Amino acid sequence: MKLVLVGTAGSIISKSRTYPSYLINDEVLLDCGEGTTQKLLKLDVIDNINTICITHLHNDHFIGIISLIWYYWISGISKELKIIGPQNTEETIKKILKLAHTPEKLGSLKIQYNELEDSKEIQEREIEANYNIKSIKVEHVFPAYAYRIEDNKSVITYSGDTKPNQNIVNLAKDSDILICEATFPDKLQRFAHKHGHCTSSDAARIAKNSNSKKLILVHISPVFENKIPKMKQQAERIFENDVIIGEDLMKLEI
Repeated sequence: MKLVLVGTAGSIISKSRTYPSYLINDEVLLDCGEGTTQKLLKLDVIDNINTICITHLHNDHFIGIISLIWYYWISGISKELKIIGPQNTEETIKKILKLAHTPEKLGSLKIQYNELEDSKEIQEREIEANYNIKSIKVEHVFPAYAYRIEDNKSVITYSGDTKPNQNIVNLAKDSDILICEATFPDKLQRFAHKHGHCTSSDAARIAKNSNSKKLILVHISPVFENKIPKMKQQAERIFENDVIIGEDLMKLEI
């Protein structure tokens, strides 16, 4: 399985990072923050995207889908796009498109929405028999979900935004790669949890308790850019396997 970290910013775009988006095998996106469309063009994979999994409806995690839809519509690209997301995903996207004076009919682009249930149980979706997509509700400030992408050999789990909880540990069990948010350093743990986020040590505990093989820390706020080396050390004290600081356009193979 091939993974590209398209955008790794946390809450605020920086000079070196755009908003969250993670690309699997050049065709499945986990989140679609602002900046994703241009990055997909740079990677020369924009026409390959068939599925987008949205973790939650905060601006930084989904608003890039509007420019992506516009790209497909104006370019006259014929394709079917599946969008998986929390409750109200379809209504929210359609409302923004309407406010942006987008026509209801998008030419040869067909969008299929698949909204997740408000349940604490693991939910499963299959995409053209190539992948098994599992999701579970996590603990953020409003409905948010983590995703697990499986093929015949490999597993990648993505936390989205969440404070530490057993659901994400259960979903990430035995993952080859866990992409986990680490918005704040350890000294701000109480503040992080209050606002539905993890620290670097929280992410490490999730990786350790889920028996994941590799941990990628993402969604680190630009405010703490100078603390990244220390945050990596904090995670490494707990998780003994590889800890990687995610960078935009970083590529990994499983």
